[in-house]
Amino acid sequence: MEYGPSTTRMPASLRRAKRLERGAASWVTVLLVLGLAAAAYAAVVFGPPAVLHYEVKQVVRDYGNQAIKNPYDEQLVRDMIQKVRSLDSVAGVDDAGRNVRVPVIDLKKEDVLWERSKDPSELHVAFEYPRTLELPFVDRVVERVYQVDLTMDQKRADWGPQR
Repeated sequence: MEYGPSTTRMPASLRRAKRLERGAASWVTVLLVLGLAAAAYAAVVFGPPAVLHYEVKQVVRDYGNQAIKNPYDEQLVRDMIQKVRSLDSVAGVDDAGRNVRVPVIDLKKEDVLWERSKDPSELHVAFEYPRTLELPFVDRVVERVYQVDLTMDQKRADWGPQR
């Protein structure tokens, strides 16, 4: 069908519908696809470190709970550090040139602040650790410092009769 001077034109909404029928994407579709791609990229890059940081905080809370009944802070700190170091590891090379697994979080005893207070009965645990994040497709490396700073109640539960 030819359109000439005597033929009426299609309304604009019909022309737009025909164009989208043919497979053309609107600017909203392109924007949504770009947003989803950016969200997926951020989830791949920043998701695993965030999950590991959550696990570290759970380990600290666990040892804070153990501290209610265990008065030996040296042992608790040593065991907590060992547990945090064992959460994740990467391939590395030692001083002798051998391939070994190196902990991602290289926490040491002098990095950890472990303080008990009597009144109120609380335990304060704080430390920070750096993480190196590699950004794929842009060939950049980002250094990020994660902090753990928790104050936990150390009172024993009183399950006696309530009045």
